[in-house]
Amino acid sequence: MGFDPWPLLRKRAEPGREYGLRLVIHGRSGGVVPPCFQELLIAVGELRKASVELEVLTAESPKPARRDCASQWLVPLLLLPGSHARCDVPQIRDRLRGEGVAVKPLPFLGSWEFWWFLMSRWIADVSVQHPSLALIHHPLRPGLSDRFLTSLQRRFDLPVVPFDRWDRFVVDHPTMVPLPLSLAPNRMSEALRQAGGLPSLLEDPVLRQGLIHCLAALP
Repeated sequence: MGFDPWPLLRKRAEPGREYGLRLVIHGRSGGVVPPCFQELLIAVGELRKASVELEVLTAESPKPARRDCASQWLVPLLLLPGSHARCDVPQIRDRLRGEGVAVKPLPFLGSWEFWWFLMSRWIADVSVQHPSLALIHHPLRPGLSDRFLTSLQRRFDLPVVPFDRWDRFVVDHPTMVPLPLSLAPNRMSEALRQAGGLPSLLEDPVLRQGLIHCLAALP
């Protein structure tokens, strides 16, 4: 990567203070962490030489902050503006502050221009082999989410389809290859994979390395 994804944040960084990372992920049932997130955690930690922890939303109980990490970026690795991004993340922020951590929250991943820039380049490459792609997402409540999904459709010029409508959609569009809007493998991405779809996003080394670079570059 030849440029800094955080130019404004770097200007505001506090000298002499080392910030760890707490990455908020959904996780699988029972708090299981998919291997692609484990690889991400290790790689970012090696590059930053600082604490990198996971906050797994499906875990039975939250993981308390490390005593030797008084300052953290709170990084929601969430693609859509659902209830996790709007409700759970602020609660995590408040809990960490109650534990005495100086928290700097970032917006959810799906609002990062850098991430969608990576996705645009990657989709352009994938489209050479799969010219008929459709973005498939978890069903969301109407309102803000509708506007967000409309913006994705305009950005990529691809159909954007909720997972619960995919079966009907593919009947009318049998050549479409589903691309799950999912960072890690889950039930949706696995079902789409069995139907001939692409894997989850961080299973692709190009996207995974791009996100690693983005996280390692945080001040």
